[in-house]
Amino acid sequence: MSVKSQLNASRDFILTGMRAAARVQTQNPNATKILRGCLDLIETLERQPAENLTIMDLETTLNVLHKSMTEIDDETAATSAFVSSIQNAAGRLMELRRELAAAK
Repeated sequence: MSVKSQLNASRDFILTGMRAAARVQTQNPNATKILRGCLDLIETLERQPAENLTIMDLETTLNVLHKSMTEIDDETAATSAFVSSIQNAAGRLMELRRELAAAK
């Protein structure tokens, strides 16, 4: 997969989590904020030219995503869709990191 398609897939996973957050009966505004922040980070990576994307950019984003999963998971047990969306996005970014590392 290309760099941009990996980033697009990550963005789509986060958007899915945001839609799930909007549909739940008991709204979790903090989860929505965290998911929005994750989306902003991924969109920042998307705006960069693919050749300028570094492994360090991906590492920083992955660290934030992992911390976000912990924060959401600590808040309430009814957050599996939110955490899953971040896990899926992180999985795509980890695959992209592996591809970039292999290319260098």
